[in-house]
Amino acid sequence: MKVHITLVGGQPAPVYNGIVATQPDKIVYVYSDKSREIAERISDEVKIPSERRKMDPVDLNEIEKKVIQCAEQFKNDEVSINISSGTKPWAFYFAKFFDSMPNATLFYVDQNNMLWNFSDKSDRKVNFDMDAQFRLLGNPLQKYTRIEDYDEKDIKTLEELKKLFDFDSGQMFRLIDECKTETNSTEHILKNGSSIRWVSSLKQFEIEVVKGDRRRSAVLKSKHVRDILLKAGWFEYSVAELLSKWDKAGKIRMNCKFPYKDNADKNEIDVLVEAGSKLLFVECKTQIDDNTDIDKFASAVRNYGGMGSKALFVTFAKMTDKAKEKCEDNGIMSFSFQDNHLGMDNEQALALLLNSELDNINTK
Repeated sequence: MKVHITLVGGQPAPVYNGIVATQPDKIVYVYSDKSREIAERISDEVKIPSERRKMDPVDLNEIEKKVIQCAEQFKNDEVSINISSGTKPWAFYFAKFFDSMPNATLFYVDQNNMLWNFSDKSDRKVNFDMDAQFRLLGNPLQKYTRIEDYDEKDIKTLEELKKLFDFDSGQMFRLIDECKTETNSTEHILKNGSSIRWVSSLKQFEIEVVKGDRRRSAVLKSKHVRDILLKAGWFEYSVAELLSKWDKAGKIRMNCKFPYKDNADKNEIDVLVEAGSKLLFVECKTQIDDNTDIDKFASAVRNYGGMGSKALFVTFAKMTDKAKEKCEDNGIMSFSFQDNHLGMDNEQALALLLNSELDNINTK
């Protein structure tokens, strides 16, 4: 029988990926009181016959005794042991008593989903499943928007908005802010005559931007027009579209909402990218008004993505040095559309940043 023994700690991804890689006939979950729920969640996900063995995390005498019993029980089976998770005493004793057994293989799965075989010193990539990872962390992702969900009218709206921002981004930001703060009014006019009007019966925005003796106007009407204009959807889409051109980008999801247990929206991640063997979380803000937003984003990445996920904070306006420093302190990559990227366009500069960081092991 192919028996897989896996040590279960706080991070389910390396445990799950080790099971996917070995495809065993039976799994033995070694867990403590703190990791019991994770062991149960993984067992429910993979649906392979299993048994669970509770083990004290640090009692060396108890650990040694139970590992010896385990080695004796499976001495005639083909055994694989994943020591990626769990406590260090567990890993030590399983390695001590199984390493010399000819029927046993010990391995470790790192943050890049690379499986390192200690027995023959080989390595290989393990398949990665975005949705499985969210379920294992107890945060199934069910509500999100795909780039493909934006139809031709949405794209036209985005193109018209880009022209308006290129004409005068400052006034566009002021007009949008007026709409957000004065929700009871359908029309807002700035002192220089620039205006924005919501026509409810037609479900469209009518915008005119005045710049000296020049004017630019547009009528915006599409399925997602309110989100695009009032919730910075135009910028989130711009970032997602830019990321879609990155050669390592797989599935891309926008407006990702993670639920509370009562099904109310808990938190929203602007853009999620399945980047090869890991997840990239992206926060999109036209500008950072409060640096605590960076801390909140870092917390969300840890909660929903686990320790191996990467994080990127993108702004339209230039970031302050303090904001960049706070991103760095939290292990978050930072990128601004308005930065000078040494002669590179945004697409080239962003790809260079992501490629330089993607395979680095997180230490923060």
